Amino acid sequence: MPTLTQSLIAGLALGLMTCISSIALAGRPVAKRVAADSLAAEEPEAATENAEKRTITIDGVGEVTRPADSMRTSIGVEAREKTLEAARDKAASRSQAVLAALRGLAIPGLEIRTVDISLSPIHESSLAPVELTEPRIIGYSASNQLSVALRGASPAELQAAGSKILQAALTSGANDVGGLEFFLSNPTEARRAALAAAVQDAQASAKAVAKAANIRIVELRSISVGQPERFAYAQQMKAEMGGAGAFAVEPGKLRVTATVTVRVAFAPTL
Repeated sequence: MPTLTQSLIAGLALGLMTCISSIALAGRPVAKRVAADSLAAEEPEAATENAEKRTITIDGVGEVTRPADSMRTSIGVEAREKTLEAARDKAASRSQAVLAALRGLAIPGLEIRTVDISLSPIHESSLAPVELTEPRIIGYSASNQLSVALRGASPAELQAAGSKILQAALTSGANDVGGLEFFLSNPTEARRAALAAAVQDAQASAKAVAKAANIRIVELRSISVGQPERFAYAQQMKAEMGGAGAFAVEPGKLRVTATVTVRVAFAPTL
């Protein structure tokens, strides 16, 4: 018969062996789990890199035309005299005459404002290769520049007003008249329509590429809008001298364009 002490020793030994075996067995799944976790951590990066490779970048261009509803021009006078006072007074007198002529047209909504007044000396020209002394002042120049604009008008109103403005300016003493510039008073609607057309163009191009490459589009990844472009004329604007000294003005239509760049994800055709 084993003694009580021997029984206790045998029980403790058996418990210790069982504990060691359990720890050893438990260590194996832990190692496997750590390795699996490391592999899983690498998989998202590989998946992301693979997803980036499966994209198509497409540019789209949209264009719409709208009739011009506004116009502007610059009208100026310049006077040259031997003295500063004489040049200034002459330019001021001519400017007042031009202003009176423009206001006398009584065109509703016509905007007239002064944008520049300048006075400068006129120097004697020299053909010498090197100037050793300051060139002699032989006179003075004085100028006054006006900006004239009409917004929110119909093409017929622009046509009539443009001809009258140019005629009145030149006959009242203006000697520096810029060309007529036609534009849209509120280009937001036209730009949005052009953007929508650009997106549709990009989508159509992406579908054409997918069909040719035997793949399918699965997701829109990103879309970026290009810088807004300046308006261009859809047809040539006319501002010519017509009969009886009048100007023939044709506002025409404006072409508004927009560009976008889209990135789409694709997958092989099932």
